[in-house]
Amino acid sequence: MIVKQLLQKAVGKLRNLARGQEGRLSPLLACVNRAGLLPSEELLRLGTVYGGWILPKDHGLTADSLCYCAGAGEDISFECELVERFGCRVRIIDPTPRAVQHFKDLEQAVQSGVRFPVNNGGVDYYAISAAHLDRLQFLPVGLADKDTEMKFFLPQNPAHVSCSVINLQKTDQYFTAPCLRLSSIIRQEGDSSIDMLKIDIEGAEYGVIEDMVRSGTLPRLLLIEFDEAHTPLDAQAPERISRHIALLVHSGMRCVAIEGSNATFVRAS
Repeated sequence: MIVKQLLQKAVGKLRNLARGQEGRLSPLLACVNRAGLLPSEELLRLGTVYGGWILPKDHGLTADSLCYCAGAGEDISFECELVERFGCRVRIIDPTPRAVQHFKDLEQAVQSGVRFPVNNGGVDYYAISAAHLDRLQFLPVGLADKDTEMKFFLPQNPAHVSCSVINLQKTDQYFTAPCLRLSSIIRQEGDSSIDMLKIDIEGAEYGVIEDMVRSGTLPRLLLIEFDEAHTPLDAQAPERISRHIALLVHSGMRCVAIEGSNATFVRAS
């Protein structure tokens, strides 16, 4: 009976970890090794309900750490907390005009001592100081599996900001922007390596995963949103997600947390 109760408690914890912000079980649960997921007491969540991400508490990020965050939109609460709490240097990667403007507006507000809202709303506000803002750098390029110019298709809802090079929402309007491989950005910025990479790039994550594996540029911490978990292109979406998670696992990464369509990986020791 005691063993059964312990097992039930463990399963319950895993289910809670896998639930997204609306309380539903994550569709990624079927794609990962549940035994590798960390219990909630060993995890840390940074950022807003909408824009937050999960890290293991023993992430090891310090003021000497360099983090790349691809995909910003109008919520960079996670990036700001990385700087505020751990002093990390953060390079934000996003070519979306609204994302670029949002960062410029945040800079101006912080320098003027004015509170600035996340997502341009009136609920959450950035708490980053002017001193820490200097640890953030915005790169107006896209992260991709090749160095080229790409079309970014706008979302169906004009109130939304996230754009997709694979046209997840099947729209007609787009803008073009330069895109670079991870290795190209690292070289361009004069970085020798990075400690963490966040990927939230609206369906283009598959190519980036494959490129990182081929080029050997997988970071120690990897955070990925698998957008087809909520916006599938076709019936093969679950297979594509499973295949790319398996590719990461075979390359030495371990999935330690999932939330909604987001997954957190650490390099296996």
